[in-house]
Amino acid sequence: MKVVGVDVGGTQIKAAVFDLNGNMLKSTRAPTESRLGKERVLSNIVSVIEGLFSEDVAALGVAVASPLDPVEGILYYPPNLPGFGVFNIKSFLEERFGVSVVVDNDANLYAYGEWVRGAGRGAQVLLCVTVGTGIGGGLIHGGNIWHGAHGMGAEFGHITVDPDGPVCNCGNRGCLEAMASSYFLVGYVERRLREGVASRLAPLRGVLEPKLIYEAALEGDTLAHEAFAVVGKNLGVGLSSLINALDPDVVVVGGGLSKAGMILLEPVKKEIYARTLKGIRDRIRVETAVLGEFSAVYGAAYLAIKIIGGDR
Repeated sequence: MKVVGVDVGGTQIKAAVFDLNGNMLKSTRAPTESRLGKERVLSNIVSVIEGLFSEDVAALGVAVASPLDPVEGILYYPPNLPGFGVFNIKSFLEERFGVSVVVDNDANLYAYGEWVRGAGRGAQVLLCVTVGTGIGGGLIHGGNIWHGAHGMGAEFGHITVDPDGPVCNCGNRGCLEAMASSYFLVGYVERRLREGVASRLAPLRGVLEPKLIYEAALEGDTLAHEAFAVVGKNLGVGLSSLINALDPDVVVVGGGLSKAGMILLEPVKKEIYARTLKGIRDRIRVETAVLGEFSAVYGAAYLAIKIIGGDR
């Protein structure tokens, strides 16, 4: 038997077929085309799965960037999939393919993938954050995804780092997402350039992106290093509070900004060491994710393998 793992994002649908030992056999991707509406997106999801589906596929695991009910498989107004509203994607896919389907939040399944096969393999308590345009989170405890009472647990991007900080997309002020995302990184550099700070990035005002700032940091640009130091400090402050509350043995940092490696992680680790309880700080591991952009696909597939065994 085999399973298919799928990650439905606002820009791309990524998917792969796996054997029951969790080995990826074949992968694919396609544009989501979310701007063209719900029916086009559903058609694209079906098309991607059909390209991997065969009679020996026993289950599908689906990761979606959305508030959702992980038991019923109901999406609630996914922000990157306009027009979906409240939609039962589990029932839709089960009727279409005739196999069991399990659905969960993409950040949860990113964490689960890293727990099963990645940087947090086998941890008793794994805390995972994905740092990109936004900040997602996942918590694995005893091999199980922690969902909270309403399926909305581990929204680590929306803990408050600075009560007087910038307004977050959620409407709150000073959320970790508003203080440590790639959006903040770019905004910080743009603001410092407007203030007249010298940098090789100055000619790129208005078209900056994280990769360009990272490349400038590698070349020794002072402002680029400063920006990563501020983002790393803010991320470390937020993670320190989570570590003190949850006592994980491993923290995994993933997402687009994690590609900056130690340029980001060095200030994160420095802040964690300064702010976490002494009984924790010398024993915790802080790692970058290793499964890359397919982490949530892995997690979705592993969850599908789990339900075949009757664990969910």
